[in-house]
Amino acid sequence: MILDKGPWNEYIDETEESHRKIYGTDMFDLAKQYGTPLFVLFEDIIVKNYEKYRHALEKEYKDHLICYAVKANTSYCVLNFLSKLGSGADVASEYELQLALNAGIPTENIRANGNCKNESYLEECIKKGILINVDPEEELTIINEIALRLGIAAKINIRFAGFPVKHITSRAITTSSDWSKFGIDIKRANSVFRKVLDMDMLIPNGLMVHLGSQITDISTYYTVLEILIDLSRDAQQIGFEINEIDIGGGLGIPYFESEDWNSIKKKIKNTRKENYTWADEFIGYEFNAESNDLEWIGEELSSAYAPDTFIRKLFNEKYSANKTFKEKLEEIGTPRFVIEPGRSIIGNAGVTIAKIGHVSNTPRGENIVHVDAGVNSHTFGTAVPEQLHRIEIANNIEEDEHFETFVAGNLCFTGDLLCKIKNKLIRKPRRGDYLLFYDTGAYSDFFASNANSFPRPPKVMVAKDGTHRLLVRREDFSEVFQREVGLGIPRT
Repeated sequence: MILDKGPWNEYIDETEESHRKIYGTDMFDLAKQYGTPLFVLFEDIIVKNYEKYRHALEKEYKDHLICYAVKANTSYCVLNFLSKLGSGADVASEYELQLALNAGIPTENIRANGNCKNESYLEECIKKGILINVDPEEELTIINEIALRLGIAAKINIRFAGFPVKHITSRAITTSSDWSKFGIDIKRANSVFRKVLDMDMLIPNGLMVHLGSQITDISTYYTVLEILIDLSRDAQQIGFEINEIDIGGGLGIPYFESEDWNSIKKKIKNTRKENYTWADEFIGYEFNAESNDLEWIGEELSSAYAPDTFIRKLFNEKYSANKTFKEKLEEIGTPRFVIEPGRSIIGNAGVTIAKIGHVSNTPRGENIVHVDAGVNSHTFGTAVPEQLHRIEIANNIEEDEHFETFVAGNLCFTGDLLCKIKNKLIRKPRRGDYLLFYDTGAYSDFFASNANSFPRPPKVMVAKDGTHRLLVRREDFSEVFQREVGLGIPRT
C-alpha cells in the first residue's frame, strides 16, 4: 500500500518484499549497503525544481540569475551538478566560496553573503570580482579599506532588513524583520546610499533582501518588494546605480497538504488534552494577550507554491498603482532579478534513513522510538521545534494497527528528539526496522557534528534510472579524531 506522501507519490512504490522503493531503488537495500543514518538525494527532483525556476523566469523576465543557496545542502557533487544546469551560488563563508569555485560556478554568478565576513573572505571576493551583499552597515568601511589596499574596486549590493513583516516563519529563521541579526535598517537607506557614494573603492550595484526560510505567504514578498522598488528610486536620484534586485531565497515547500497541516496545528493547540507534543508544549504557538488565545508564530509546513507558480504570481500580481512587479522593475530600468533558492530546490529531493534500536515508553507511558541518528544529523528538530516530516517504516510496510509515537535520537541529552510532535506509523515498529524521513534534502546536516563522537553520515545520490552513487562517505575513527594532536593520526 502507498500511503499519501503528497508530491512523493509520483516517485514511490513498493517491492515484492514490501519495502519502500523510490525511483526504483529499494530504500531498505540502500540502508543495508551504506549503513545508517543515511542521507539520500534524488537527482531528477533537483533537476525538476531548478528547471521550474529557470523556465518560469525565462518566460517572465529575461535578465535573471538563479543562485543556489549552498548552505541548504553543502555538497561538492550537488553544487557541481547544479553548475552544469547553469546555476550560480549564494555563499555564506570563504569555504562555501571555495567549494562553489571548485564546482565550476563562474565568479560573476556568485553572491557573497554573511553578517560577519572575515577579511580573507572579503579579500577573495574583491580579488575575484565577486559581488558582495553588504551586511551590516559597518562592513562598508571594512570593504572600502581592503579594496584600497588591494587597489581593486569592490562591487556591492546593500542588504536591508527592518521590513514590516511579522510571524512569516519561525523566529529562528526570520532574517528581515525588526528583530534580525542580518541586514541594514531600511530607515538608514538614504544615509547608506550617500555613504557608499562618498567611498572611493565601492561600486554600487543594487539592493538585496532575504526574508527568511520556509516562507509560504507570497503577500510578504509583495510588501517587501514594494519597499525595495521605492528605495531603488531614491537611490537612483542621488546616483547610486540599481543594476540588480536580489530577493534572496526562502520559498517554502509542502511538507504536508494544507488540510493535514491544519489538523496537526489544531492538535498541537489542544496538546494538553491530546498529549500530542513532547512535554505538552505548545510548540509553534505563543499566547496573545489581545485575543486571550494562542497564536501560531512558527513555521508553516504547507505551501501552495512550486517554484514556477511562485515566479509567475510574483511577477504578474498587481501591486500598488495597479502595476505588476514586472512593470515596476521596468520603471527603474529593468535591473537584473536575482533569486537565491535553497530549500525549494533541494528540500523535497531528499530522505533520511535511520535504524530503530528500541521501541519503548516514557515514564508517563508515551510511545517513543529510538533511532541511530541524533539531531546533529537532523538539524531542524532542534533549531525549529515545530519542524515535522512525514515518517514511515521503510521495510515490511503492510498496514496494521496504527502507532503514534515520538522519535528520539542516540545522543546523550533529552533534547535529542527528531520528532517532538507525535507521528503516526502504519504499524508498531520493531528493533531493526528502518525509519524513512521525507523531505530532508535541505538543512538536515546544517549543524552536523561529532556529538558523542559519532561519525557524520554519508550522502548518496539516486539517478532517474534508479542507479545510485556515493557523494559523501561516512567518517571513520581517524577522521572523527583527526584534530587530536596526541593521538598520532597523520593529517591527510
